[in-house]
Amino acid sequence: MSISRKLKVIQSLFSTLTDAVVFWRKGYSVRICLNFLWMVFVSLSIACSSPGQSTNTSLPRPPLDMEQLKTALSYARGGGSAHDSWPRTIRYMNTIYDYKTDVITQEEKTFEMKKKPLRIIPHAVGVAEILWAICPRERIVAFNEFSADPEFSFIADSVKKRENIFKSKQTELVIGSQPDLVFTVFYSDSAFKERLKQAKITYFDLGYFGTIESIKEQVLLIGRIIGEEGNAAVLVRVINGKIQELKSKLPKVKRTPRILYYDEGGYIPGKSSNFNSICQMINVMNVGAEQGIKSWSRIDNESLLKWNPDIILVPEGSNLKQLLTKNEILSYARAIKEGKVYYIPGVYLRVDSQYMILSANLIAGIVYGKGF
Repeated sequence: MSISRKLKVIQSLFSTLTDAVVFWRKGYSVRICLNFLWMVFVSLSIACSSPGQSTNTSLPRPPLDMEQLKTALSYARGGGSAHDSWPRTIRYMNTIYDYKTDVITQEEKTFEMKKKPLRIIPHAVGVAEILWAICPRERIVAFNEFSADPEFSFIADSVKKRENIFKSKQTELVIGSQPDLVFTVFYSDSAFKERLKQAKITYFDLGYFGTIESIKEQVLLIGRIIGEEGNAAVLVRVINGKIQELKSKLPKVKRTPRILYYDEGGYIPGKSSNFNSICQMINVMNVGAEQGIKSWSRIDNESLLKWNPDIILVPEGSNLKQLLTKNEILSYARAIKEGKVYYIPGVYLRVDSQYMILSANLIAGIVYGKGF
């Protein structure tokens, strides 16, 4: 286990200690509270001496073939720009999401490109994955290091073969690549953007995106900016078609399945997360959204037991499945009693691109079992 992973687990354990105190104050027995403390000791031992758990290799078969689906989402060609004239002024709606207030606002903005960008750098994985599908790949001259990491990127194997890979704050490498356009995102470091500005490097800051609908909007916007509107339109049609194909494969059920994604530290995603959009694609209820969580929120074991999801997903490489299944308080939870706690590779849970459909497909196989 990496040092960063251990630190995260240890932070989670301190959070668990807090839970024990909360439970004691709420009147739970000393035995239950001591059980919490014992779990802290056991978990610390696991974190320091054992590797993270591997993916559950016996995950049920998904509705659609994963390789064919990935191929369809990775290459979209349908002609260039209908109005291939430069310079061009692009008017668009910039979306801003305030995580504290859960308020989404939009403002109309304009962006001017003096010439067709031939040397493009994406600063985030999701943007790199979109460009990989709609942009001639020789025009992408450098990639963020996370785009070459299979824990974060669906195109990691291909990106690793490229030469220019930079760390998030290595502005000098980005500037040295002589790009004529850098795509930044709403969470890109402000100092990084300022250095690009000082070096007179043109950059476009993409607004909030996290749902599949917002990603489709970003695909079309990126297509306009780089002069590949035709390819962008094809990718959006592929996204829509594959979502419909996936939905057509889902069996009819009497009750909507309720699913919870449980991350390290006890954090779960709510209604404004990419996970909620994934759940909507396959007709399942994201328990976090159901319970009124907006973005991400930490829950205690008492809430987890009360909400009682049908299925719990945890990230690969963690010890969360072991922690949950061996916790006495949670032994009455439906998902734990029925053995429906699954490890999922982190890349499927972090995705912010057209590859969200891969995640929906994988999770559909888990939710609906042997129906495919």
